[in-house]
Amino acid sequence: MVSFFLVVGIALPFAFNKFNLFNHSSTPNFQDYIERNHLKITKIEKWKNHQIGFDSVQNKLLYQRLGNYPELSLIDLNEIKKISIHEHRHVSGNGISKYEVTDYLGVKLQYYDLNHPAKMLEFYDEKLSPSMTSERSIATKWLSVLQEQIKN
Repeated sequence: MVSFFLVVGIALPFAFNKFNLFNHSSTPNFQDYIERNHLKITKIEKWKNHQIGFDSVQNKLLYQRLGNYPELSLIDLNEIKKISIHEHRHVSGNGISKYEVTDYLGVKLQYYDLNHPAKMLEFYDEKLSPSMTSERSIATKWLSVLQEQIKN
């Protein structure tokens, strides 16, 4: 009898999670969104639970974050004035073993319209993923791509 409750207690959270993932998707599929909005994605990148795509014809950026806080955003780069890297860090350790830890890494988009709040595209959040792998190089690459587009 005890083993039954132990098995149910362990299996129930996994079954609940699986049910929620398949039946309660709150963000549309990336590819479906591209087709519905008639985008011609010329550059795309996927990492961990993120995707970003760029339509060079319409000068639009499509960004998706999956997971606990899903987001799908379509951004018209003609409305963007400035793009920059946004990073939060803290120092860990003490003495000679001090080192910096990145808590958050994103690309910040500032609009020409001052009434429009800046848009933050998350590339890494330590709260959601314990280790940073290629996020810094991906963010730097996309910063360059997007800065080139707002110059034109």
